[in-house]
Amino acid sequence: MKCISKFFIRWASLFSLLVAATANAQTVHISHCMAGCPVAVGSRAVGNSELIVRHLYVASINAESGLADWQAYRVLADSVGVASLLPRDWFEDSLVSRGATQVLAIDSAPRLEEALPIDSEERSYQLGGINLLAEDQGRLVPMSSFAGTPYWSELNFLSNMAALPFELRVGSWSRLDQAINALADKVGEVYVVSGPIYGDSGGGVSEQVGESAAKPSAYFKVISTPESLSAFIFDSDVRQHINFCSQLSTLELVEGATGLTLFPQRESAFADALHRQLTCTF
Repeated sequence: MKCISKFFIRWASLFSLLVAATANAQTVHISHCMAGCPVAVGSRAVGNSELIVRHLYVASINAESGLADWQAYRVLADSVGVASLLPRDWFEDSLVSRGATQVLAIDSAPRLEEALPIDSEERSYQLGGINLLAEDQGRLVPMSSFAGTPYWSELNFLSNMAALPFELRVGSWSRLDQAINALADKVGEVYVVSGPIYGDSGGGVSEQVGESAAKPSAYFKVISTPESLSAFIFDSDVRQHINFCSQLSTLELVEGATGLTLFPQRESAFADALHRQLTCTF
């Protein structure tokens, strides 16, 4: 297999990417995204966000909430590993500009240590005036998908943090991550886009800083290969025992709920679904 480091590029922000594209009259391709990275539709402008490109993922960070509006990553057969013993301490992401709202600890420490749910009230973190409890702090890009790479520590950056409810995070969301890892082992590479859904009226970018900005009503995860796709929408109150297959949705519903076009450069529809390969049989 090719060395994983050959597949990943790293730039500081959307500004840097746009300057590079303009100065050299070239199109910038980010290897984490298949058929282009997601773009906001209509009035939800890119100016409200920063594009952070790491070795393992690309994240669109909302300048008002400090959280990702979406993240895209590519799971390879060789990138999957055992993550159970890897440290899970949160760190500030130096690529996020100081102009954006930062995810900070109450004591403003540069390193945030993840707390157990039992003392979450005492170890809550503050996000632009919003308390994000430790039990609801999750990673949109999972450790297990990249424990086999030398870059796994990037997944502890705050640009990878999401307000994932505990039961969802350790339940069906995690089991879908495991199914994605198994699929990558079979087919070689799998593309994933995931992020929050705010409110019932759609729009992937929360336009207000407050309680609703930290607590999405749902989360989406879209899994794809060059020819096939499966989409999932998880309500934020999904119980731990629920099967992820019951959360199957469609690309059209995800795009309508988020206000995003997920594959802007794709010219043809996906020919098939990945349901069965993700163990969803009906």
